[in-house]
Amino acid sequence: MDAPYLIPVFAGFFAGWSAILLRWAARVLGAWLGWLSLAAAAASAGSFLAGFLWAASTPPVARPSTVQILGGCLLALSGGALTGWALRQRGFGVLRSWRADLFEKRLPLRALRRPMELSVMASVAGLCWLRAAPPVWLCPALWVLLWNGMLELGEWELRRRLPACRDYLRRTPRYIPKLRVMRQKGSSGAG
Repeated sequence: MDAPYLIPVFAGFFAGWSAILLRWAARVLGAWLGWLSLAAAAASAGSFLAGFLWAASTPPVARPSTVQILGGCLLALSGGALTGWALRQRGFGVLRSWRADLFEKRLPLRALRRPMELSVMASVAGLCWLRAAPPVWLCPALWVLLWNGMLELGEWELRRRLPACRDYLRRTPRYIPKLRVMRQKGSSGAG
């Protein structure tokens, strides 16, 4: 299969991986690497986006069905809603400046370790499902696999940089929330 649009997806993976390793190295080699890490993260996001746009430019094989349109819209909207909810609760800012107890005070962070990542994956999957072109489906499938590898590396770096978050990372599921935690009212989620 001829798939040149996957080249930017792989480039985005390597740029994201480099961003995490640069952030880790900044502790030893200097804070200036933090800015380089931020630039590599932006390059990673741009590269992933370029791969998606390139794949989306391929001609569709058929007109999307009604089920495909409804499912894609539902996924994209639910991902967008989760993004809004997570941003509202998390706020904007740098993760390293958070207090340790902030992780488990509010939903969705109390029930999910990665609400932003899950919401982006749902939105991207929904938008890609709206287009009946196999390259558009292959691109996010590969992206999700590579991105999860990057997130695991990021968690490894986070455990080393912020030892206080180890308990939270061990207790809180990545993508599928525990209903018991969802039902708890404002508690720390430790019980």
